[in-house]
Formats: sequence, structure tokens, C-alpha cells
Amino acid sequence: MRVNAVLPAISTPMYEEARSRMTEEKLAANDAENQREIPLGGKNGDPDEGLGPVMVFLASDASKFITGQLLPVDGGQASVR
Repeated sequence: MRVNAVLPAISTPMYEEARSRMTEEKLAANDAENQREIPLGGKNGDPDEGLGPVMVFLASDASKFITGQLLPVDGGQASVR
């Protein structure tokens, strides 16, 4: 049995809804924080482009010798915290 965990920083409808309620000032602050904290692109990833391929990999035989891992899919955010 294999058990791995994916730790995503991905844009979701809930995240986009929260952003739509932010003032321009809070939006700018959120964007600036993302630019500082996410080295690869400065924003949360796209679910189809960033997360989907990782999930397909983990579900495939290509990952059959990987277990017990925490896999950040966060544009490098975990490495700068």
C-alpha cells in the first residue's frame, strides 16, 4: 500500500470568491504577499496545470515506489516560509 499527501496552494472557487470581496487595498496586499511567498509565479497555481499532473502521476504506476511523502504543490511557497 502507498500513502502520500499532496499539499497544494491552488486557486479554488472559494479563494476567488474571497478575493472578489476584498477591497482594492487588501487585494494589492494579498498579491504582494503572494509575490513574496510563491517564487514560481507569485500566485496560487492553476488546478488543471499545476495540480492535475501531480495527481495523475501519484495515481499511476510511475509512482509505485513512493510512499509516506508530503508533496508540496505550491510554487515553492513551503521552502520560503
